Amino acid sequence: MNLVPLRVLIVDDEPPARARARRLLAAAGGAEVVGEAGSAAEARTLVASTHPDLLLLDVQMPGEDGFALLASLDPRPGVIFATAYDHYAVRAFEEHAIDYLLKPFRAERLAAALERARVALARPADWSRRIETMLASFAHGGAAPAHLERFTVRIGNRQVILKADEVRWFGAEDKLVFAAVDGDRHYVNLSLDQLEQRLDPRRFTRVHRAAIVNLDHAVALHRAFAGGYRLQLDDRDRTEVPVSRQRARLLRERLAP
Repeated sequence: MNLVPLRVLIVDDEPPARARARRLLAAAGGAEVVGEAGSAAEARTLVASTHPDLLLLDVQMPGEDGFALLASLDPRPGVIFATAYDHYAVRAFEEHAIDYLLKPFRAERLAAALERARVALARPADWSRRIETMLASFAHGGAAPAHLERFTVRIGNRQVILKADEVRWFGAEDKLVFAAVDGDRHYVNLSLDQLEQRLDPRRFTRVHRAAIVNLDHAVALHRAFAGGYRLQLDDRDRTEVPVSRQRARLLRERLAP
């Protein structure tokens, strides 16, 4: 089933950044750019005339910043922040941002944010509860969490600590999620959606609804049956992970030299 593209308004005071965002949205797919704005005032006018589903919004702009723009909009579209600064993250999620992208981001990271936007816009109440839970965890730690670097798995009666960079890939089977390390599989207490949000996007990428791969261990991308693809890894079993057709193009771009 073909999904209706999300209507996106790009808001950034730098023309090169807006042009790059437009290119990445085209590469990510699933979005239609309805306009570009270089200031909060211009964005406010365009929101009223184009009624976007989503803002791809910078924080720092001359005059009013991105947060001031949001405060002036009622009703307000969904928002994905795109900024070069990481210290606005907690405030962004306090504004119920759908995602927070650090420049320079890649098309596959933007594609994941757009998928998250579809979920959030389809079920706003569920998304609000999720944000409140996340903010509570931020408050407990005093800051937004860093990328997931270590996690525990149960092996027999022991809880063993694994490093994320040791994992070749994460997969799901029978509603259970496992981490594949050196040919062994260890079940983890996180969903693939949670892992996708918390793992370092420079290293890990979602290649299938049931698979997240550590690209440091990718060897080759092969065509498979019925137009699909399989990504070969460097473990001793030469594991091949399924890659959906939707994600194959972005993966090829990312693997290109």
